[in-house]
Amino acid sequence: MTSTKAVVFDLGGVLIDLRSDAAGRELKEKYGLRTDSFDRLTRSCFTSPERSITELAMLGKVGIAEYLQAFLRECTIKDVEGIRANRLSVVGNERADVFALARQLQQAGHLCCIFSNTIALHWKKLSCRREYPSLCGFDGIFASHLIGRAKPRDDAFSFVADALKKRMSDCFLIDDTPLNVRRAMSAGWRSLLFRDAATLQHQLITEGLIRPR
Repeated sequence: MTSTKAVVFDLGGVLIDLRSDAAGRELKEKYGLRTDSFDRLTRSCFTSPERSITELAMLGKVGIAEYLQAFLRECTIKDVEGIRANRLSVVGNERADVFALARQLQQAGHLCCIFSNTIALHWKKLSCRREYPSLCGFDGIFASHLIGRAKPRDDAFSFVADALKKRMSDCFLIDDTPLNVRRAMSAGWRSLLFRDAATLQHQLITEGLIRPR
């Protein structure tokens, strides 16, 4: 097996199901949010110099109330509690098969952490141990809105590596966003694009991080 590595999992879309498409349709159909407004409000790639409200929330620069008000202003139906429920509905259930792979990595002697681009609204839900008990099993969790750094920015990857006391080359990112995977590699990390648990298991075996069972 390889020397101890830090395997850093994305949260939404990897460890936890996301329901972004269904939530987006509801905002447009039930609350009257225009498609162009939705795209502008929810942009989260950090490639534009002008930050969206979601990007600002991911960096911890705006709180829950300001985040929800930005959506409320653009919707024809002014129901802040309905919009709150809609934005919370994006966060789905744990993926047991991916959490099982994380446990295999830990048993092989590797650190297993989470680095999530997330917002305060979602974090309140994710912090509920009753709903997300498996998150407690990780060696560290980095939430973008709490550390003030978000993927795919280089300072985010260096911050996490420094916090884990690991070289950049000893860090592996598992993420479902191609841009994050590419930028992690540019920063000096190894990275894997997540597709499904079975593919990830094969990739981890190929990388020498776990043994076949």
